[in-house]
Amino acid sequence: MYAFLVCCADSIAGMAVTPLQQWVTVKPGKEASFSLTVSNTNRETETRLCTVGVSVVDFTVSPQGTVSFGAQLKHPRSAVEWITFNPSEFILEPGESKEIEARVSAPANADGDYWAAIMVRLGNSGKHKEGVRVNLQTASGVFIHVARRNYIERASVMDARVIMPEFAHKQVFAEESALEVTIQEAEIERAFKIHAELKNDGLVAFLASGKALLYSGDWRRAASIPLYTSRRRVFPGHSRWFTGVMSQPLPAGHYKMRVFFDCDSKYGRKVTRDMEFSVSDELARQWAEDFTDSDAAQVVDIEPKELNLTVTPGRFTSARLLVANQSLSTVRLECRLENDGLPEGWLELKSPEVTLDQNMRRNMVCLVRIPADAQLGQYKGTLHLEVERSGLTIQGKTNVGYHEIPISIAVSEPLHIAASK
Repeated sequence: MYAFLVCCADSIAGMAVTPLQQWVTVKPGKEASFSLTVSNTNRETETRLCTVGVSVVDFTVSPQGTVSFGAQLKHPRSAVEWITFNPSEFILEPGESKEIEARVSAPANADGDYWAAIMVRLGNSGKHKEGVRVNLQTASGVFIHVARRNYIERASVMDARVIMPEFAHKQVFAEESALEVTIQEAEIERAFKIHAELKNDGLVAFLASGKALLYSGDWRRAASIPLYTSRRRVFPGHSRWFTGVMSQPLPAGHYKMRVFFDCDSKYGRKVTRDMEFSVSDELARQWAEDFTDSDAAQVVDIEPKELNLTVTPGRFTSARLLVANQSLSTVRLECRLENDGLPEGWLELKSPEVTLDQNMRRNMVCLVRIPADAQLGQYKGTLHLEVERSGLTIQGKTNVGYHEIPISIAVSEPLHIAASK
């Protein structure tokens, strides 16, 4: 899923575009419609009328997950020429919103997934009193699925490599000006890393998750390492780099590594690649001497520790959990909602699976939909999180921890404010 963010901002105008991404399904040679809403979010009296310009642009995603826009990025699966809409320019008053109706016309020979972006520019010609030109833009991704047949996901692991820890930086100088690396950077250098590149060779996009398993020479499992990427969705023809980090030291010896990816296939197929590497006696000695198990105390921190919501019947809202990886290893979270006393369908996890890079934090969103005919009262549930950290699995060690987040939803009557006479 792509979230196309504001490219530049200013102090006297604001803009919101919804949705930031959407899927459109269309048959070959047929048409389909979709819409997006543009809002001038600034309601202050000094805000001036703003001209909004809308256009369709190509974009691509680099193997590292960076999104780039521009006509020079046109590709074989571009949907730019398929999308039409009116108007392409209009005026928004402060606080005003406008819905843009768009139409997709798919060629008869189209097959699979295609994409483009609706670029929305909000700005006034000229400059305001402080001499800053108003120029705000954002984009909404449009992903088009041409439903011709059932598709089988096709993927391949283009590359897989290991990066051994380095221990060159042993001294930390007292004066800041003399520091060559920070303490954290030095710790990261002294970690074991895996890089793997996954390629989408098919016609449809998929969500990918990966893991690397390390085995000793006799094929006994030695370590398990979740793989992280900034964007899990990989589009046809694109590739994506995944990274895994483990701070725990490996004993000396020869190892086999198997990298495998689950590409969201309904058939449960996995893509794998094997390689071998060795850890020398000297490296193992330095690694073990340098290692301090700073990850042992608490791998992740989750805030808040419980969700307490007060809502009214018919309400749609969301709740957020901030999950912080406090370790120098990659971690993977799998979330499961146990309704207990909550009716089915009231809560939905937007992303039940999350992988975090070292020292990374991310919001997990829980969508809350309360039916209009919901009975007043208190409802309870539990969010279960299984956290897997990169680490050794030998000698019966486990790298999986468990967290529970209690959920309480109070459904109450709407507040009625009496009008003063």
